[in-house]
Amino acid sequence: MARHRSRYPSASILSMIFIIILCLLIGYFSYQLFFSDIGFDHSLARSVITLGIPVVGDQEEYSPGWEYTLRSLIYLLTDYDLGNPDTLLKNTIPLMRQAEQMLISEERPLVFIPELTFAPDPFQPQSQETSQSPGVVSLSLEPQVLIYHTHSSEMYLGQTAAEGNYQNSHYVFSSNHDTKITGIMEVGKHLAQALRSQGIGVIHDTTIHDWPSLSGSYINSERTARRLLEQNPGVRFVFDVHRDAGVPDRVVMIDGKRVARVLLVVATAQDIPQNHPNWRKNYEFAMEFYRLAEQMYPGFMRPVQIRRDARYNQHLHENSIVIEIGSVENTIEEALLAAELVATIIAKML
Repeated sequence: MARHRSRYPSASILSMIFIIILCLLIGYFSYQLFFSDIGFDHSLARSVITLGIPVVGDQEEYSPGWEYTLRSLIYLLTDYDLGNPDTLLKNTIPLMRQAEQMLISEERPLVFIPELTFAPDPFQPQSQETSQSPGVVSLSLEPQVLIYHTHSSEMYLGQTAAEGNYQNSHYVFSSNHDTKITGIMEVGKHLAQALRSQGIGVIHDTTIHDWPSLSGSYINSERTARRLLEQNPGVRFVFDVHRDAGVPDRVVMIDGKRVARVLLVVATAQDIPQNHPNWRKNYEFAMEFYRLAEQMYPGFMRPVQIRRDARYNQHLHENSIVIEIGSVENTIEEALLAAELVATIIAKML
């Protein structure tokens, strides 16, 4: 009997430790869900979309099932996917991860940028090297612009969505290392290509952040953005590239071409318990971009949107912004043209 009694305390201690760990995990994820960007953002967005667009509402509620709970939890905490052993190597060996992100669709030709001619800046005379090598673009060795996608699954449907069919507005990834190039990734890639064509160093990160669902996307993308900024301290501008939905006036005619309109979103976090004291810096950056864009391409921009109920990773950099390039109702071609114009605006600001 004494021997049996001696086992009870150790069993009780193990049970208590398990309960404490479980409570800590529940508390942590409850905090992330209700007091982080994604909690307010997706609960609000999902309810609005469900009321206005029932098909999208059903799609947003997609869940991979309880069998993915442990797998998703481990991926969220460690960036390792139990369903994909390759992630151990890809996250341990940086070059493998970078090589994977370079497996992108074929580049599309630029439309606007070859036609654009800028008057030389009188305060910055052209260097001898540039004048002696016309047509040769000198790429900056240090990246100045970071592009990533919190909602990596976003697609452009064009007329299909305009007619009320939003069934494929988000691509459903098979894993966080799915090789699918979504519509928003293609737009980000085209934006990066347009910037590089103007001699600007760019990081375009195609990490999937909204697998297995949208609920953890901003937690995942914050980790990505923070890592890339630490590795590249010379980055001056940070763009989280999205596409919008339900935009009535989504097209502007520029040089006879249909171009998707663009929206900047500034998150102040004033109505949530998150620290973002320097949001005014983000606002100043957004307004500078907006004013220049209106001078260069009148009607291209929609009014800057302020969100008090989110932070959207903008606390990581004073020149960080959410940019909505077009809407789900736009065609991919309209969004790609918009990306080129965004690149010319960025080039003017640098």
